Amino acid sequence: MLVFVLRRLYQTLIVVLGVVVLISFLLAIIPGDVARMRAPKGSSEEVLENIRKKFYLDKPFFTRLGIYLRNILKLDLGESFTYKRSVWSIIKESLPWSVKLALVAEVIIIIFGILAGVISAVSRYSFWDVLVTISTSVLVAMPIYWIGRLMQLFFAQWLGWFPNSGAPPPGTGFWGGLSYYIMPATALAAVSTAYVARLARSSMLEVMRQDYIQTARAKGLSNRRVTYKHALRNGLIPVVTYLGIDFGVLIGAAVLTEMIFNWPGVGHKLYFAVIQRDHTMVLGLVFVLVIIVVFINLLVDISYAFLDPRIRLGESPEVT
Repeated sequence: MLVFVLRRLYQTLIVVLGVVVLISFLLAIIPGDVARMRAPKGSSEEVLENIRKKFYLDKPFFTRLGIYLRNILKLDLGESFTYKRSVWSIIKESLPWSVKLALVAEVIIIIFGILAGVISAVSRYSFWDVLVTISTSVLVAMPIYWIGRLMQLFFAQWLGWFPNSGAPPPGTGFWGGLSYYIMPATALAAVSTAYVARLARSSMLEVMRQDYIQTARAKGLSNRRVTYKHALRNGLIPVVTYLGIDFGVLIGAAVLTEMIFNWPGVGHKLYFAVIQRDHTMVLGLVFVLVIIVVFINLLVDISYAFLDPRIRLGESPEVT
């Protein structure tokens, strides 16, 4: 087991390093003088040169990359051009908002995704099955920003049920605060809910065809007992795995959602950092998001290895 964990840690380190190098390279090849963009209009060459020296813009690419990686080891992500603050302070301020939004979205995915998938599986070819199939197909095809705009139009502007955008201000009560989360969390969760419903349906149908399910029915167990005690428990294993991985993805993929709803999370900050060519902030935010995603994937891999020894031994988990 120790070898398996060390191997996964090594792979995680390679992924993080690769992403940092890739993002650094992409930022480096974007045309334009970053120092001139950040300096006030009409700044002298001396001012521009000081900016270049401060942010190592006068150094070759690999030198800058080496300095940045060395600073990461010291937990120093640098200073933002735009906010004139350390990137860590910005992350500490914005990351909790993204995590809370992702948690609410995950609850929505679990409740509605699993429920829709199970209902579709146990009532195969019925009206409900067709409804779930069509609904999930539509959701998968709809962009998140379009879902968000539609929700703002109907539920905020026309009906006035929820705030149009923004986060709950300090001192807002539980229910009042929750109203700020519902629309952005639902928009963020929509596509994943459709995937979970499809996955739960296919997994449940596969389990319900297994011999032990037929044996349980032959013994006289009720259909409800067979479905919800035996089939559901085993059929949701792939769903639980997907949910674990998806949580990290939700945090990283919330850029559009946070922009639409003016949510003060990491995605919102990342968007403006890209627009403002704030390289230090872009690298810091991407680094933290990648760490979150790969760490959650690592936990899922390790938990799966505990449940199924064949995974850590490199064997196929499928039963022949």
